[in-house]
Amino acid sequence: MQRIKILWVDDEIDLLQPFVIFLEDRGFQLETVSNGSDAVSMITNDSYDLVLLDEMMPGMNGLATLKEIKRINSSLPVVMVTKSEEEGLMDGAIAGQIADYLIKPINPNQIIMAIKKVIQADDIKRDLIGREYAQFSAQLNQKIFAEPNYEEWLEIYRDLCRWDLRLDGINEINISQTHFLEKLNCNSEFSDYITRNYRDWLRSEQRPLFSIDVVPEMLLPELDQGHPVYLIVLDCMRLDQYFAFEPMLNDLFDINLNLYYSILPTATPYSRNAIFSGLLPLDIAETYPQYWNDTDDMDNSRNRNEHQLIDAQLSELGHKLEESRYIKIFTPDEAAFVQRKVNNWANEKLVVLVYNFLDLVAHHRSQNQILKEAIPDEKALRDFTKHWFIHSNFYATLKEISEQGATVIITTDHGSIRVNRASQIVGDKETTTTVRYKQGKNLKINGKNALLIKNPAEYGLPVRNIVDNYAITRDDYYFVYPNSFHQYQKQFNGTFQHGGISMEEMILPLAVCKPKK
Repeated sequence: MQRIKILWVDDEIDLLQPFVIFLEDRGFQLETVSNGSDAVSMITNDSYDLVLLDEMMPGMNGLATLKEIKRINSSLPVVMVTKSEEEGLMDGAIAGQIADYLIKPINPNQIIMAIKKVIQADDIKRDLIGREYAQFSAQLNQKIFAEPNYEEWLEIYRDLCRWDLRLDGINEINISQTHFLEKLNCNSEFSDYITRNYRDWLRSEQRPLFSIDVVPEMLLPELDQGHPVYLIVLDCMRLDQYFAFEPMLNDLFDINLNLYYSILPTATPYSRNAIFSGLLPLDIAETYPQYWNDTDDMDNSRNRNEHQLIDAQLSELGHKLEESRYIKIFTPDEAAFVQRKVNNWANEKLVVLVYNFLDLVAHHRSQNQILKEAIPDEKALRDFTKHWFIHSNFYATLKEISEQGATVIITTDHGSIRVNRASQIVGDKETTTTVRYKQGKNLKINGKNALLIKNPAEYGLPVRNIVDNYAITRDDYYFVYPNSFHQYQKQFNGTFQHGGISMEEMILPLAVCKPKK
């Protein structure tokens, strides 16, 4: 194993020889120098793993030396050693990107701890996370064995997503692979659970919070308090994507995070219309047939009347607004328009904003090779989401809203899952073209990989004719036709899709964001 090479810079370095010997006896390679100029020269001509830098030196002092070190090698860790505890000094040092600092007089154990903190932090962190993950995995398997209910499944998925983000911060292939397998197993068990219970939930009061409950259970209580409310729907946002930018939200609001279940299929025409109407798709089609069109462009045609649906739902619930504002955002120009106008809406009772960016990313990634390479997996999707959020007009708009004293409800209609396994389906030419779910006549599927709904009315789903079926994939499967199996497999394998049964698509965030106290 290569020894850690340290440069110690101190104008009293001769007096520190006992410390040098102490470190060398413990396997570290030490080189010493008594001034900043010589230190800069040595760093220019040689490589080091760490610099111990005295702050109070004649000539080029510690902060000036630090500046030069960072100019030469910005990634070289520096531990500042100082006699001063002045706040201004440490602010200056931190602004200069020190890794840590020690206050004189120092002792050998302090030095060892500082070196471990800086140099060995990743190894220590991986070991700690490894032990914690082993404990989490054991507890997770106990929960799965005990057959969790719908509330416990929310807790399981939330914990898995939290671990997603923790593991993003380390490069540990073994733990990441174990985590992938744990999620695969959980999704299989979750899909079994949903398949057994979903139909009965629709006829029971003992059920999870569904898409149809978002307005009456979460939005209406906020409207009844009389303050302005923004309902913001980020189309196709997974819980782990929400967690990726939640820290920035916490800077703006006090947040109460809730989780709820999307209805099936987990696709915009069904799940988002259910939010805005408070009705299952069958009831929408019967109550508002003018809004439920059977066309090839279902995603656009069936969601054109969300403003009318939410106003009708609120009226039905006894909360009649003189006027609500509804805006759907597809393009950067439309997002910029919202940012410019949001301060004019400070006294509106309800403003509904639907952002389609994340859904567009998922759809375009399936067809765009550059996006496939830029977002190869779930970690990259989280990173991409965070990067978008930080630089988006959406974030700027939230900053403006946070100054208004309004409540903001941020949620989504469904998530997405990266599909990896193909499952054959047989249907006629009128069968819908969607990948994770199908509607068509006399569909034939592999029952291990998908749910076949022979009586759609029992699942709150409308039909075009009396022999219509629905087929909904589970886990990470996607549908392919036998005669074009390899063509569709090449096209869709590894893409992010929605419409099926999985934790990623069904278990969704709903954040109630209040003004900071």
